[in-house]
This record gives sequence, C-alpha cells and structure tokens, in this order.
Amino acid sequence: MHNKARSLFSGTHLANGRLATSYLVHAVVLSVSSASNSLDDALLGKLVRRRLSRLERVLDAHGGTLVRLVPQGLLAAFDTAESAVLVACEMQRRCAVIPQILETQIGLKIGICPAPAGQDQTAAEDAAAELAMLLGAGSIVAAAKVVATLPEILREKTSVIAGENLGVAAHLVDWGTIPMRPAPAPAPRPKARTGLILRHGETIYRFDGKKSVITIGRDPGNDVVIDAAKASRQHCRIIHRLDHHVLVDLSMNGTFIKSGDAPEQTIRKNMVTLPGCGLISFGQSSQVDGTQVFVFEIG
Repeated sequence: MHNKARSLFSGTHLANGRLATSYLVHAVVLSVSSASNSLDDALLGKLVRRRLSRLERVLDAHGGTLVRLVPQGLLAAFDTAESAVLVACEMQRRCAVIPQILETQIGLKIGICPAPAGQDQTAAEDAAAELAMLLGAGSIVAAAKVVATLPEILREKTSVIAGENLGVAAHLVDWGTIPMRPAPAPAPRPKARTGLILRHGETIYRFDGKKSVITIGRDPGNDVVIDAAKASRQHCRIIHRLDHHVLVDLSMNGTFIKSGDAPEQTIRKNMVTLPGCGLISFGQSSQVDGTQVFVFEIG
C-alpha cells in the first residue's frame, strides 16, 4: 500500500513554467541504547520493523511519495515544506506511542531537506540523511531553507540548532506542540450494483434489489413464469445477497448461462454468481432453442 515510488525529479512545473522544489524526508529507526549486549537480533529486528510499518502507513494516509526504502527507514518526497513537516510530525507521534521492550530504547530520527529541481539530487538526499543524524532519537531536524517556506504558525514551532561544526543551517522542529494532521477522508466507494433486469422478447422483469429471493419456473406462482418445455415447475432461484445475485438451480435438466465470449455454463443442482450481463436458458442450451432465452443485466 504506500504510494508508488517514482523518479522524483523529472520535474513538476509551476504555473510560470519553472520547475518546483521537492522536499525530502529521510526517516530512520535506530536502536539508541540497550542495557544488554545479548539482545536477540530477531527480536530487535521485529521491533524495528514494527516502526517501519507505521512510517509507511502514515505515508499512505497523509500523502507524499515514497522515493525508496533505506536501511531501517525510508526516503519520501513532498510537494510542499508544510506537508513534509506535518507528516514527519505524525511519523514521530505514531512511533512514540509504541512501548519500549527489555530496556532497549528504539527511536526515530528524521531529517528534512529541499531538493530543487535541476540540481544534483544525490546531494539533497545525503543532506537529508545527515540532518536526521544531527540530534538524538525523537528529533525532526529541518534545513533552514525548509523552515523559511513554512507558514508562520509552523515556523514558530522551530528553533535554530546552535553549533560551530554543523556545516549547515538547521532547525529543530518541536513536533510535540504541532497539532495532529487529520487524514484525508476516504474516497467514496462506487455504488453497488443491486438491480436485476430480465428480458424475454417484449416482456421485461425489473427487480430493484429489495427482493432477496426471485423464483423462476413454469408454476404460475413464481415471480418469473417461463414456458420452456424442459423447464421445471420450480426451476431456479436468484438470491440477492451482499450486492451479488446468486442463481441456485433446483431443476432436473439444469440452467444454462452464457456471458460474453466465455463458454456456456451448465448449472444443475448447484449455484453460481451471475456476472454483469448475459443469457439464461432453462432446461436446455440456448444454442438448441433460442425462443425461451432470457437476457439478464445487473446494474
């Protein structure tokens, strides 16, 4: 489920024709301390993978593009600095609530760096990775150029990192004071196909999905009365269940279903889910006698 990895820097054009800047988030999960040197590697790997799974779920829910997975982490790209920072904050929140085990502290470090289109993107990726490692676990470090483009309400939640040997202007993001970003509303599900139409010559039967069982046969008491010579009095039923229409054959000679280019099916004392449209004949194949063939359509 995460967004498909892409070639990041093929370039997104702004309205004025210039290429847009992307913002890289480098997130890495590390074991930062342990009281025991004999911690089981398999268990440690499991603890790390649990956090990595949460990072990917956050990316799925809140947007952004996965550039690639990195050792014990991921590299993602965002169209705006604001989105990059807010998603990074959500990543920290989701990992922070996982309980620590066996006195082993596992933390998440995140670095955010701009990646101007048309420039060396490898340098930008390396810079994001270096920013992630500047401070301890639970930190989000953003390049000054990222912070400069943030809305004021977010810039106020950052502080300059002092140090003579940093080599880059960087800010610490106080993610604990930034409100949670709501996930986008899920896309509406397509409307279920519930109606059934049966046509036989000029006669049309319409069922809107409210009727759960439709009976078909020669007996006049059926919902659909047929006059096929080899049909049974109670020939079959069509059951509407969970947005599907299931045909259940009750006859001696079977029910024949043809849909598209697929071979005709013979259903005898059995059931089948009807496809979207096709032909039904009762007691014998439609290729033998076409006068009693019904056209069905679900929609």
